[in-house]
Amino acid sequence: MQRVLNKRIFRDLKVNFFRYFALFLLITVGMYLIISLVGAADTVVVNVNEAADRNQVEDGQFTVFIPLEENTIEQLQNKGISLEKEFYLDYALANGSTVRIYKNRDQINRIELDEGSLAVDKDEIVLEKHYAQKNDFSVGSEIEIGGKLFRVTGIGSSPDYDAALKKMTDSSVESAGFGTGFVSAAQYDQLKENGNASKSEECVYSYRLNGIMTADELKDLLAKLKIDRSKVTDTYFLEMLDELEKSKTETQQAISELSDGTNKLSRGLIELESNNEELKNGASAIFKQSLQETSKTLSAYGLGTELTEDNYQAILNNIIDGSSNSSTALQTKAALKELNSLKDFKEGTETYTNAEEDAANSSKELADGVSELKNKTEKLMNEYFTVDIDNLTQFVEKGNNPRIGASVNDVMINKYAGMVAGVIIMVLFTYVISVFVIHGIEKDSTIIGTLYALGATSKQLMKHYLTLPVMITFFAGMIGMIIGFSPMGVGVQSVDTASYYSLPVLNTVYPVYLLLYGIVMPSLVAIIVNYLVINKKLSQPALKMIRNEQKQNKISNVNLGNIKFIRRFQIRQFLREIRTSFTVVFGMFIALLILMMGVDCYVLCNNMSSNSKADTTYEYMYSYKYPTKEVPEGGEAGYAESLKKEAYGYDLNVTLLGMDQDNKYFDFNVAKGKNNVTISQSVATKYHLSVGEKLVLTDDVKNIDYAFTIDRIVPYSVGLYVFMDIDDMRELFNQKEGYYNVVFSDKDLNIDSGKLYATTTKNDIVRNSEVFINQMRPMVVSLISVSVIIFVVVMYLMMKVMVDRSAFNISLMKIFGFRQKEIQKLYLDGNFIMVAVAAAFCIPLAKKAMDLMYPYLIANVACGMDFSFSWQVYIAIYAGVMLCYLGINWILTGRLQKMKPAEVLKNRE
Repeated sequence: MQRVLNKRIFRDLKVNFFRYFALFLLITVGMYLIISLVGAADTVVVNVNEAADRNQVEDGQFTVFIPLEENTIEQLQNKGISLEKEFYLDYALANGSTVRIYKNRDQINRIELDEGSLAVDKDEIVLEKHYAQKNDFSVGSEIEIGGKLFRVTGIGSSPDYDAALKKMTDSSVESAGFGTGFVSAAQYDQLKENGNASKSEECVYSYRLNGIMTADELKDLLAKLKIDRSKVTDTYFLEMLDELEKSKTETQQAISELSDGTNKLSRGLIELESNNEELKNGASAIFKQSLQETSKTLSAYGLGTELTEDNYQAILNNIIDGSSNSSTALQTKAALKELNSLKDFKEGTETYTNAEEDAANSSKELADGVSELKNKTEKLMNEYFTVDIDNLTQFVEKGNNPRIGASVNDVMINKYAGMVAGVIIMVLFTYVISVFVIHGIEKDSTIIGTLYALGATSKQLMKHYLTLPVMITFFAGMIGMIIGFSPMGVGVQSVDTASYYSLPVLNTVYPVYLLLYGIVMPSLVAIIVNYLVINKKLSQPALKMIRNEQKQNKISNVNLGNIKFIRRFQIRQFLREIRTSFTVVFGMFIALLILMMGVDCYVLCNNMSSNSKADTTYEYMYSYKYPTKEVPEGGEAGYAESLKKEAYGYDLNVTLLGMDQDNKYFDFNVAKGKNNVTISQSVATKYHLSVGEKLVLTDDVKNIDYAFTIDRIVPYSVGLYVFMDIDDMRELFNQKEGYYNVVFSDKDLNIDSGKLYATTTKNDIVRNSEVFINQMRPMVVSLISVSVIIFVVVMYLMMKVMVDRSAFNISLMKIFGFRQKEIQKLYLDGNFIMVAVAAAFCIPLAKKAMDLMYPYLIANVACGMDFSFSWQVYIAIYAGVMLCYLGINWILTGRLQKMKPAEVLKNRE
């Protein structure tokens, strides 16, 4: 029996060759796309990881103000840590691009050459592959850097620049404008001495932990390192230290001058005190001598009274009062006056010397107090008023470095999405096949019933009806897999990744699981879907099948009221073919989902490009390493801190920018307060934030979390930016009044490059924003094309099944005299309403679904999520769907014309 049934398989294939061939091609194309996409992802992952191991990719890197001392490096290496000194200099070239120059690496992040050799001698250089390609450099070419001519000896890549981002906060790679170069150590030192770099040297160390300690433990060790001023040679850094030490020095100098003054005063008063006794004795002696001389004078006049300090005034006053001789009285008065003056002098001298003695004692105490104040001030200054600066300025682990492994992160998303999409597409295609099988079962109902009566089992028939779908899916999957692994598959799919990321040469890999996926999955899905769909059909009683009794769908008998005949017929026809209609709608949704992926990709890139151009109103942005005391004339100051926030499993850089309320380059004001921030639209969409919610940003170096309340959302799309009042931000981050590290300007300010981290121009931002559009355009075209093909084929096959299932009724109508247009109106035009309504529903649903899914596809990209497009795009998509339907409808009209009234005779009792 089974051999008899098997003969019908090839007959069925021959009769319905077109429909099965179309599905065979669709499955082949689908599997080709899935296998090539996933295979390309695995090829990238395996090759990149192998190259990373081969070239000893870093476990992380850190940046310091000044180079580590040799004993510090030795201590870390003695602990088992591997360190590589990867200092670099940036040079602006005549063509507007920037080349970052490194020394050749010895241990970590070694260069992998695609061609040529390493730079060994002076005047030789190795260039990063994409920069070389975009700027037409090859081995043997010459390039001028820093006023010096170099010969390109090699082209290659390094694992720490998998994504060759100029800054870690950049959202896209712009290979034409930035690349890396590697020279010998001697050549690097010569370039540094020439001083023609566009910014100061960056002191970066890469490390490998070798299982000795954790990254946090290493960061804690490095955080304890302070800057030894005696080791600093950078002029600008010394100027910054001098500025920080200025107030401390002024305070210490004032205290020292006060101490010197009090010491001088004390010494002077003590010296005066040493003469006090002699001064008092002299004044007392003069007074006593004057008393004795006055006593002698009185004795000469017969008044022999001896005068003392206590009685002289009384005695002399009595003589004056009792004397009748006016001359004697006058002389006595003169003597009394003189004695009183001498007594006052004696007493004044005593008062002065006593006061001077007290002052001397007090000045000594004052000098001692000021000396103690000076000592304590020195101690306090050294303890609290320090200018010790943490040498560690940045610490980035490999997993948080957007330059390392970015290609792997990118394609891993493609890999998982591709495998899930492959199953969904196979379910769709195999369900379409099941519709054909059911149609065949219904046509063969009488034969199947007869076979049951002759002893055939449902298991045999199930095997028979599963054979063709399984064969088609198996061979289609096999061929799709073979093409997918060919250069036309993996090779083509790898091009976009390899042209964007700086990767080693990619050798195709053949994972066992993917081979099994391509061979087993299509057939397995076909078995499961078809078994579930057709099992019920084959389980009907033999007599019922012999009579070809078709079960009427209850929903087709619904009361439609007084609707006109044509509309009622169309509705009932739709209800009778509800299964097939569902397949059309499901296929439409899948096709629209793929279409929306391409549209969202284009819209996101286009919106990011146009918004970045509109939002960037400055021409230059200078990021300072050593800010000057005064903002350069013509510049607007800002204060920027680079913090982190996790999104979809990736830690991305978010820039917190402090600015004045009247900054002319940003047409919005920011809220006051240390806890209030204004966020850009890109941050709001990336992290799904709204006004009033909390935003937590992390400082990885200091291990501090900052929590802010969102006060406002503003339309700004240049990277991930959060805005804050600059004075509040200075207070929050303990910076002095007037501090800044960013300057915006509409003209070149000619700032000394040694003071800068980087200079970003508006042209750089515009150029970076256009990279994604150029990069994604081929993929967008492919997605849209595939979606159209799937939609057209599925709709055509399903609508054709609808027509074929109604062949008897259509032939009967022709016998009854219905014209071609009338039959078309009854059996085809009714589908117009179904397609029109389904498209109106599926287009926004597919858009919403893709808007929710797409952020996961670009989770590792630091950009906003603006997927919005105008209503005209919805209208255009809707019009495209309807045009496809009208084209298919026109083709099926020809199918109606081929149906003959003789079809009725084939189904007579």
